[in-house]
Amino acid sequence: MSVFEDVRQWVEFDAAVRREWRYGSGRRTAREALAIAACSPDGHEREAAVRRLAVSPDREAVALLLIRCVDWVPQVRAAARTAVLSKLDDSALRAMLPLIGVLRRRVVDDWMTTLLRDALPSVLDSALASDDLESRRWAHREALGLLSRERLLEIAATHPDFVVRAICGDALLDRGECVEELLAAGAPKVRVRALTLLGPEAVVAPLADRSPAVRSMAQALVLKAGGDPAAHYRTLPVSFGTVAGLGETGTAADAPLLERHLADERPRFRRAAVRGLRRIAPESAAVRSLLTDPSPAVTREVVAFLRGRSLDPATLRPLLAPPHPLHTRRAAAALLRGGDTWLRLHTDLTLLTDPDLATDAHQDIHAWLTHSAATYTTPPPLLAAEIDTLCTRLAPPLAREIRFALPKRP
Repeated sequence: MSVFEDVRQWVEFDAAVRREWRYGSGRRTAREALAIAACSPDGHEREAAVRRLAVSPDREAVALLLIRCVDWVPQVRAAARTAVLSKLDDSALRAMLPLIGVLRRRVVDDWMTTLLRDALPSVLDSALASDDLESRRWAHREALGLLSRERLLEIAATHPDFVVRAICGDALLDRGECVEELLAAGAPKVRVRALTLLGPEAVVAPLADRSPAVRSMAQALVLKAGGDPAAHYRTLPVSFGTVAGLGETGTAADAPLLERHLADERPRFRRAAVRGLRRIAPESAAVRSLLTDPSPAVTREVVAFLRGRSLDPATLRPLLAPPHPLHTRRAAAALLRGGDTWLRLHTDLTLLTDPDLATDAHQDIHAWLTHSAATYTTPPPLLAAEIDTLCTRLAPPLAREIRFALPKRP
């Protein structure tokens, strides 16, 4: 019987044995037979295997006993729990932490959770570094009373998991500690809370925060104090946060300031400028040129800006051609579909031969037939004729459905 490098694989082994009662058919060593018996579908056989595992020196004994600690048969659970406690020294606990983290989530009772909670002080660093997301977050919640102020602040400021950063940051804020440090380096949720604990003079810098939630709270606090967030954004040094914030709080008079950033070499600045203009200057003519922007994120914002407007199809159709990047072609298709129902159908039929966009076109044609075919509008004669011609590319049943929806020619 091999010992799995990842002890969590014993859970899969346990399930596999129950799925196939002849698991690993053929000659077996005594160790293999014992491991299979410990996972048998027969509760009596599992209970007998637990008694043998209790005195076994083999490395897999601890893992198999832990699995049986959450067995669905009370007698098996009780025997396994009694047996495993004598084997779980600090070294074994560290080795079994990934398995315990998985088993703790089995809905039996809280024995496994209590076991881990009681052992946490002796295996603290290993538990905090677990590669299992849920276990790592649980360990940080449970360890708050075991960690120093300095360790909590370090985790709250640098941990790659923002949930863990929030757990430790909130613990410090609950005690009124490290408020300014967390405002500068905490998770967004923590920075929002830290803002509320500081005086009004401390909220100007966070107006330019990279997080929308932090900016929104700073803006609210400035307004509450009788100030104007936009006035601050006009004078703060240029950053992504000031561009985004001006778009969130400014007026149409600020449009030139945002339009200036449409040519910024940084895509997120261009994206923030488009988003802001959508709010404060929805008639800005400067945005249209970014429909061919090299950044897909910017193009998505431009589509949102232009959607629902009266656009000349003749200027959009050339953008469907393959020489343009795929995100530009998708953007042009989305805007053409947003025109009227017949232009939408014509666009989809045109794209049926496009290897990159044909799947979307097929799906949208079926959506059109479901929701838009029973329209009371009629396409211009030329467009209707083009649609009729394009239907020749379709399977006959689908072509008949579309032609049925078209107005009859005199």
